[in-house]
Amino acid sequence: MSERIVIFGGTFDPIHHGHLIAARAVAEQFGFEKITFMPTMVPPHKSDASPPAPAADRLEMVRLAVADSGIFDVSDIELQRGGPSYTFETLVALRRRYGPEAELYWIIGADMLAELPTWRRAGDVVEMARIITAARPPHSRRTVSTTIESLRAHFTIEQVERINAGVVETPLIDISSTRIRRRLIEGKSVRYLTPESVVDYIRKQDLYASK
Repeated sequence: MSERIVIFGGTFDPIHHGHLIAARAVAEQFGFEKITFMPTMVPPHKSDASPPAPAADRLEMVRLAVADSGIFDVSDIELQRGGPSYTFETLVALRRRYGPEAELYWIIGADMLAELPTWRRAGDVVEMARIITAARPPHSRRTVSTTIESLRAHFTIEQVERINAGVVETPLIDISSTRIRRRLIEGKSVRYLTPESVVDYIRKQDLYASK
């Protein structure tokens, strides 16, 4: 059986329980034995007015969140490369590392699905890796289906069918990094929204408070 390399890419600013729950749901549905979280260095598709927390801090928070999980690990490949974290370039690096027989999977949140056509060499990305979409709040399988219909203008019929087959409904846990950052700015608790180790790290590094 070919080696399966499953990547969950994202800014993770910060990582939270919603990410972890979605990844676990994907693992259970597809029978993955390992999922690798891969924080971006410079997220090319983020349009927030405020820049993300330093990449090294986001990487460390992911490491803390997945420690002792048994199924999750972390890669710093995009941080090591530097610059904007284009998925196409990462997939090329993964293919070079694991060889032509490896099966590559790339997990995204449903919020990123509509932006897929804007990715660098998006058609090649869809050919190089199977896209798995985690449909978590505020998105549902129904809203994702609408987005997939819009992708028909940008991808082949076969590519759209593969994308559609990769949609996974995850538990309805409405947590977002944006909400966590806002609560921190307002001086509110984020306990139970993200692992305690991440909460402690944010506090010790004084992240987000000045954003």
